[in-house]
Amino acid sequence: MANRSYLFVTDHDGICPAWADVPDIANQVLAEDVYAVPLLWLAMFRPDDLATATFPPDDDDDEVRVTAPIAPTRRALDQLDAALPTLARLFADEGPLHEHAALLREGVAGMPGRFVTIDPYEIAVLIDERDYYGHLHAGLASLDVPGDPVVDRERLIDLAQLRPGRPFPPARLVLDQLDAADDDWWNHSRLLGSGFQRPVPWERSDPARAGAGVP
Repeated sequence: MANRSYLFVTDHDGICPAWADVPDIANQVLAEDVYAVPLLWLAMFRPDDLATATFPPDDDDDEVRVTAPIAPTRRALDQLDAALPTLARLFADEGPLHEHAALLREGVAGMPGRFVTIDPYEIAVLIDERDYYGHLHAGLASLDVPGDPVVDRERLIDLAQLRPGRPFPPARLVLDQLDAADDDWWNHSRLLGSGFQRPVPWERSDPARAGAGVP
């Protein structure tokens, strides 16, 4: 089973709403991704948005401690816009992301929740969790206070699991089913993720998603 990250738009004012037994949680998931947290999801947050919480175990394991970003929806969208010039500098060879960001903005704004949050726990446990959360903090910080551009770029590539060395795929790649290389399809998901149980603005409706599981 693949390790996944989830993007929530929710009225729950804490991180990891699926761990907190929030009712009707599946309808508060905008998108998901596998083995990574998409670049433009990250762009909605800054280090001050990170929160840490402890959740009871599902079985006999120890308690689960998670660090994740959460921000009011308006602020998350404003921070997405503010990150675009920095991303344009770091990924100058790959091209602009304004159209991709506009589709993500449309998806977030189209949901009623007051907060946007990412659950990265299944990604963090793929490596040392403390290292991952430190990496996440540094990646979000680089969106506001640029450091070494080579280091900042490589860190974001690693967090999002992008395949560098080619232009970013068109924002409407999936929506319009454009002809593209496998790496372009991969990178599109690493920029935006995939819809969860419902269409998202950057994808066509997929009836097969109707049976997707709750995170």
